[in-house]
Amino acid sequence: MNTLRIWALMALLVSIGFATGNATAEDAEFDFRFDEPNDGEGSVDPESTVELKVTIENFLDEPREYELFITNSNDLESNGLDVWWSNDGQDDLSSEATSLPAVDVADNSIRSGITVTVSATDSALYGTYNVNVKCRDKDNSAPEENKQVLDLTVNVNEKAGVSLEIDGEGSTEGSVDIGGETTYQIKVNNDGNKQDTISLSTSSNDWDASFSDDSITIDAFSSQVVTLTIEAENNVEYGDSDELTITAGSGNDDNIDTTLDLTTFVRVYYGIGLTPTSSDVAGQPGDSVNFNFKILNKWSESVSYEIVKVDMYQGTPDNTVTDWQYQDMSPGTLDAYEESSSAKIQIGISSGADAGDVVTVVVKGKVSGDNDDIGSIQLEIEISVQGEYNVQIVLPQSDMISLDAGKTVSISQYVKVKNFADVSDLVDITANWEVGGNDWVLTEPDSITIEAGGEKPIYLSVKAPDAEAGNQAMLKIRVQSNGDTSKFDETTITFQVNSAASTTGPETEKLEEEGGMPQSTIMGLVGLVLILGLGTAAVYGLQQKSKGAFGGSEATADDFSDEWAGMEGAPEASAPMAPPQPQAPPPAAPMAPPQPQAPPPPAATPPPPAAAPPSTAAVPETAPPPAATPPPPAATPTILTVTVPDGVMAGQQIQIKAPTGQLVNVKVPEGCGPGSQFKIQI
Repeated sequence: MNTLRIWALMALLVSIGFATGNATAEDAEFDFRFDEPNDGEGSVDPESTVELKVTIENFLDEPREYELFITNSNDLESNGLDVWWSNDGQDDLSSEATSLPAVDVADNSIRSGITVTVSATDSALYGTYNVNVKCRDKDNSAPEENKQVLDLTVNVNEKAGVSLEIDGEGSTEGSVDIGGETTYQIKVNNDGNKQDTISLSTSSNDWDASFSDDSITIDAFSSQVVTLTIEAENNVEYGDSDELTITAGSGNDDNIDTTLDLTTFVRVYYGIGLTPTSSDVAGQPGDSVNFNFKILNKWSESVSYEIVKVDMYQGTPDNTVTDWQYQDMSPGTLDAYEESSSAKIQIGISSGADAGDVVTVVVKGKVSGDNDDIGSIQLEIEISVQGEYNVQIVLPQSDMISLDAGKTVSISQYVKVKNFADVSDLVDITANWEVGGNDWVLTEPDSITIEAGGEKPIYLSVKAPDAEAGNQAMLKIRVQSNGDTSKFDETTITFQVNSAASTTGPETEKLEEEGGMPQSTIMGLVGLVLILGLGTAAVYGLQQKSKGAFGGSEATADDFSDEWAGMEGAPEASAPMAPPQPQAPPPAAPMAPPQPQAPPPPAATPPPPAAAPPSTAAVPETAPPPAATPPPPAATPTILTVTVPDGVMAGQQIQIKAPTGQLVNVKVPEGCGPGSQFKIQI
């Protein structure tokens, strides 16, 4: 009986053992554990990351799929830590996820390298944190009942930091009365991730300074305000100052500290500080321009202020301008120690101002009604006048001038400069030989001022060398705006030595100073007699010669034939006349060709006198005069009445053409002017 009981007990124990073995096998289908070598622990600095690894081992004879979770990511984030799965043991993950929905592990295998990344932000607090991770068998019918959890450990390392600043809207510059005191509110910041005890001290100061608390304990990433008191001595004077440096040091790290500099001034009685936001402005003639200022009240009570004009001048203080307008746009009131940026004055630029003008305005900031100007401040500002500049050289027709050997020609009425701007301009003029010119004489031109839209001649003279006819030189003339040096114009004129008695080109008021026909020559010619009926032909020939003086082939409104249009009997320059006699048409009048039915043979035409060679402008080769009309005898004097052209004065030389075709240089007698007449005889 006892034996039977023993066997029954043994059978029961065996059955219990089998049952217990089966239950253990079910609970140990997989193992979720730390990966070597860190065993689930790591350290990280603020603004850095650390990686922690875990492993899954599958004990079953079939592959399984597992789910992994970070269960306390929100709590970690509130402490400045970001966590995510960065690797599933197979592939790097493209997104920062807090769960892995499917990690495959083969039968009886291990999946390692599964990684959790922990990032400590700049606001991560010092301390130790647990990262809670969970793994469950996704293929199990009750996965939540067959799960395993781990706590990964992250240590955030300490970081110390300290900074100082003026609290609120205060300034690092303050003021104090003589023998008085002033205070600064200093904000002390613990920029570290751990509570810190910060010490405060001062240096470099002559006046007494003290803190309300020179050692303060501040939580991580927190601030505290302390009061600094400055005491001025009794022997200081108005306008004196004291500079002070505050030093704040970390108690957590002796190598961490910071400084803040302060300046304290002795308050000035009714003192005004005035600073322009710009020292100069620019505007067009007639514009109104504004100057803005920062204005500071340095006294311990409110004051009314104004900005008054002291002087306004151009160039030097004795050159006062009166046609510019001044207006204070912002008289107002400042509270004690208040600084404002609303102070403004307005300057009205004269409509008659010239571009390039610079006017200095002297202003004074002062307390309104204070006739003694105690604590006032005076400064200078400048206003520049702007304008669109445009200067151009003006030539009547040609860029070629012929003149006699050894003769001087002034070309002031030939070369001109026009100011196309809306403001007057100072024009700089230069002239240089570009080709040749070594043996030519050049008078340098001066700078000239030209009104808006005006035109003036360039006073420049050229003397030809004693050279053979045909000698040339090229002169380059440049005009440049003084208001805007980028605006200029250039031209090149070719000068050519002509035969000794056939100078062409313009004659100007400068000619009388540099050369011309002697008065005795003109008086000798007055004794000659001119047939009055031939005066028209002489003037007409002169007009045609003038039209081609600078190489042009046709007359224009700018032709210098206008200079000689006032001669008695001459037609208007704008309406060329036909030649008076068909037997001698001028080249410029093709509408009146010579009659071909009776041309005399060339041998029948006696040559003109040696002293009066024919002009090619008067007698074309294809149309000689008829044989029946011989030239006047050389011994017969000719009288010509000459009307002085516009722009020509007494003593200047003009050129006329005699009926024979001869070119004659004539000097205008004394007492004659534009429109007056005198007689010569040839």
